[in-house]
Amino acid sequence: MQKPAAFYDQTYFDGHGKSNYDQYDIGSSPFAAQADVIEALMAFFGLHGPVLDLGCAKGYLVYVLRLRGIQAYGVDWSDYALDHAYPDARPFLVRASAARLPFADKRFALATSFDVLEHQDLENARRALKEGARVADRQFHQVNTGRLAEWVYEGDESHCVKYPIEHWRSIVKRLRLNGTMLCEPDRLLPFLVTADLRG
Repeated sequence: MQKPAAFYDQTYFDGHGKSNYDQYDIGSSPFAAQADVIEALMAFFGLHGPVLDLGCAKGYLVYVLRLRGIQAYGVDWSDYALDHAYPDARPFLVRASAARLPFADKRFALATSFDVLEHQDLENARRALKEGARVADRQFHQVNTGRLAEWVYEGDESHCVKYPIEHWRSIVKRLRLNGTMLCEPDRLLPFLVTADLRG
């Protein structure tokens, strides 16, 4: 069952035991590598315009993208994460569920998420995928499938669905979401072979 927004609190982001997020800060992996992937995607598909990071947490990726000249925004539904967001990213972050985005159709060139879909129950994951396709020309999602032990899928109490990547792709196909790409951290899309998202 999907956790409520209140679950994503100080213990989740800055404590120990609920998640692995406490290992992240603005200088740590994997944000630079994720930004590399987004830049590669935009170059490969000739995308111009803003990027939306779904499940942006404290906005570290948004900040790194903006340093690179990409007009980036983020959404997260954790009050704690947004209240403690990186100061330079905070003006570009909005509280919202990935399954109900407060943006107009095709507002963004690219919607993206990194290790977010598995935190949704199946119904909300489907909605998030449809919403990403609605608000952006293309979307890209990295998913923790729990295939490798080092991804510590079981180490985050808020993980809901543990599907192989083929199953995620079948969901996208059934929803007819053209322009939607998914991968695992160690199995990237062909034009992203130089990136390493594992951090």
